[in-house]
Amino acid sequence: MNPTFRPALASAIALAVTAPLNTARADDPLVNSQTDNFSLEISGQINRALLAADDGDRITLLNVDNNNSSSRIRFIAESTNDGPLTAGAAYEAEFKVNNSASLSQEDGGDNDTEAFEARRAEIYFQHDDLGTLWLGQGDTATDGVSQRDLSGTMNAGFSFTSLVGGGILFRDDDTGLLSNTDIGDVADNLDGFSRNTRLRYDFPEVGDWEFRTSVINDGALDASAFYSSEIEDIRVIAALGIGNASELGDINDTPTYDYQMSGSLSVRNDRGYNLTFATGRATAIDGNRDDLTFFYTKAGYRTEPFPELGNTALSVDWGQTRNEDRNDDRSDIIGVQLAQDIDVIDTEAYATLRRASLSRDTENFEDILIAMVGFRLDF
Repeated sequence: MNPTFRPALASAIALAVTAPLNTARADDPLVNSQTDNFSLEISGQINRALLAADDGDRITLLNVDNNNSSSRIRFIAESTNDGPLTAGAAYEAEFKVNNSASLSQEDGGDNDTEAFEARRAEIYFQHDDLGTLWLGQGDTATDGVSQRDLSGTMNAGFSFTSLVGGGILFRDDDTGLLSNTDIGDVADNLDGFSRNTRLRYDFPEVGDWEFRTSVINDGALDASAFYSSEIEDIRVIAALGIGNASELGDINDTPTYDYQMSGSLSVRNDRGYNLTFATGRATAIDGNRDDLTFFYTKAGYRTEPFPELGNTALSVDWGQTRNEDRNDDRSDIIGVQLAQDIDVIDTEAYATLRRASLSRDTENFEDILIAMVGFRLDF
């Protein structure tokens, strides 16, 4: 074959192959709904990280799915009518292969490939004047009330501090042996009732306020208020929630507590400086148990030193939980977080470093040092 002909032939083949693909992407959606009355959206993310934990005696390296924002895929179908009433359906599943919140030093050689959980399986009806009704598995009214955060570093770390290294066991300082207590046993953020099968109603928005209430599968009730506003050059978001936790029984593994109240507040100015606070209390039913309490604070800075990449965010935080596992327990987790957006490939690079300590009257524990570095790719 003539050498001068080869490049021309290769170019022609490449053009012939890619032209139909380019035309399809430009003119036709890759996914179509079965009916013209509904649109269908598919999206998701993969969030993988390396986590290292030093328990005072040895370092454990784990390849994890970052449970601050787990790997997942979602399908959203919504009616396309022009009237005041909209109907929709959502299904979302997460795939936490080697969950960062549950792996311990003893799981370093394991590979949990069966970590599958349905986050959402619900239908909803939204009316412009009457609000929104949700039915199925999804966010309860109080989900997220302790997690309002404008720092830009939530993927690296936020008020639910045990989602990073929650399964790491404390080492007994006297015996040198691993205890039966891990970080997740003693650290919490009382973030409402999370996701569950429920009937939820969102009232029509009133100015900057949103009000929600839900009844959960076994009869538990909760209610919340969410606030979002711009006050001059300051962005403010806040939330407060309350629920009768005792009715949940074993669903949220806290049958010894009655009413639970929690909330959070986050502010950020137009220069990127931000502050976040969260707190909560669960009232003990058992007279032998003290109330469960938590407090969390974060200070951060968000800027764009690399405009060609995207936002850069840095923060430091501290979370304290009391009486989660036993009376007079106090866990303290102090950390620093860094997040860098890479907009051109819809990816976030992040890193976090935290130190976890546990104070208990009857035992002494080594502090745990945790470092995590990873990437989240959105699609």
